[in-house]
Amino acid sequence: MRMTQEAFRFIIDTKREIEFSYQGKQYNITYGTDESGGNYILFGETYMGTRYYSFAELMTYAKIQNHYFREMLSVL
Repeated sequence: MRMTQEAFRFIIDTKREIEFSYQGKQYNITYGTDESGGNYILFGETYMGTRYYSFAELMTYAKIQNHYFREMLSVL
């Protein structure tokens, strides 16, 4: 079953942490607050994530290797 963008949005909105593997590499999604109090989503390979400050930013820019993550929701 392929994860829909709506189901993934619910996971992000409820701040559920996710770990998964893709082509032998581990990825995760976690959450945090920066020094100025802004909340962010941390996505990427374990210990090397990138901060995204909204769901829209995550879906627009996040990549796994050379593929946009939004096109790969089925890996979850």
